[in-house]
Amino acid sequence: MLLCANNNRKRRSIRSVASVALIISVILVLYAGKDAIQSSYGQQAVKTFKIKVQLDKSVVSRGDIQIIRYTVDDASTGQPVSGVVARATVYYADGVTVRQFATTTDASGQASISWKIERNATPGIFSTSIGVSAAVYVGESFNKNFTVVSDRINDPISPSMNTDIVSSLHYS
Repeated sequence: MLLCANNNRKRRSIRSVASVALIISVILVLYAGKDAIQSSYGQQAVKTFKIKVQLDKSVVSRGDIQIIRYTVDDASTGQPVSGVVARATVYYADGVTVRQFATTTDASGQASISWKIERNATPGIFSTSIGVSAAVYVGESFNKNFTVVSDRINDPISPSMNTDIVSSLHYS
């Protein structure tokens, strides 16, 4: 019996040592892996944009054209960035109508989106969600508002007026 008890203690002792060694090994692997992952991220530079977005008009009459102009440069070099996706989502004052547009910047880092505000659009505050994105850059987005008013000269709405949306790309 005494021999069995000694063997059981030795086995438990060996298991305890093996368990501690296994735990230390796991900690070392995780610690080394953590450093390896961080250093690989540290090798990739984070690129950011310097963006200028301008609405042509802060107040637009129904039936007029609104233009959103983008200028996109690399924040660290100041150089224009071509091929950037410039997008805009416009939420009309009626709370129902939404228009979405997208284009890309040209070699000078510029792009624009234009559309005609429908003659029958509800006057009020129109909000825009504007963003830019490119594969190796951190995407950016922000909001801008503008106001649509009735065109006093041409109201009431003439049924012969074209109310289709016109979307075109313009590069400066």
